[in-house]
Amino acid sequence: MAITGKAALDDSVAAEVVEALMVPELRPAFTGWRSFIRFAVGGNSTVASFALWGDPGAAAAPGDDLTEITSTALSDSQVSATAAEVGFRVDVSDLIRETHASDVYAVAAGMCSKAIQEKYETDIAAMMDDFTSNSNTTTASSTLTPSDLLSAMSALEQRDIPKPYVAYLDPKQTGELRDEIAFSTATLATGGDAVQPFGDSGWFTTYMGLPIWQSSLTVTTSGLVGGAVFAANQALGIYEIRGPRVETQRDASYRTLEFVGSAAYGLAEISDTRGQTLKSAA
Repeated sequence: MAITGKAALDDSVAAEVVEALMVPELRPAFTGWRSFIRFAVGGNSTVASFALWGDPGAAAAPGDDLTEITSTALSDSQVSATAAEVGFRVDVSDLIRETHASDVYAVAAGMCSKAIQEKYETDIAAMMDDFTSNSNTTTASSTLTPSDLLSAMSALEQRDIPKPYVAYLDPKQTGELRDEIAFSTATLATGGDAVQPFGDSGWFTTYMGLPIWQSSLTVTTSGLVGGAVFAANQALGIYEIRGPRVETQRDASYRTLEFVGSAAYGLAEISDTRGQTLKSAA
């Protein structure tokens, strides 16, 4: 049992510094991903499926007015998401709770909640460079530019993928976009939210009608940062049996209060063609 006790936090000066810095960070960047990932309706199982209808194509003209119209069989494909539990626990001793100047219970509860949210964000961010099975990748020559972003959007449009789209990028990529927009000489207005510093919510701005989120948990592969532009509620899915929650449990023999965070979920890429990985120099 790992206990947050007096020996661990007895240096109150160092502890206060840690407590002052641990919450306001960009990672995890709580991107509001629930608005752009499709949720599965599950049953009494840890596995849920997402069905995707195939394109039936264009209608054909009958030979004449007495010719029967041929019946066309519809097709669909399925991908599955398997939910599994994740958890995080902090044990706070009575002695440190009774002698420390700050509210250690509040700190412990906040850490549990943050750890579970960061696990969600880590798993989702890892999927951004997975839209590659059909060569669905836009790679910037170096830094990410607005032109690269628009090219990724255009690639989805050329595949007849319906909107709305959303971008999920690394902070380095959004920083490069901000720099390009701020110093652009184009007629498009260059001020506003796109060039302002952003905080820890994960929200960057809307550019050319595209909502952009950012998280430092995106994957870097072979010196390239992998963000993505994809169709909201179409490309990625989640099967969530139990959402994030934080509970407490008293352990009298250890004189501690246990803070336990947990969730149970699984992620799946529903459609590779509905996403475009967007890479740039790390």
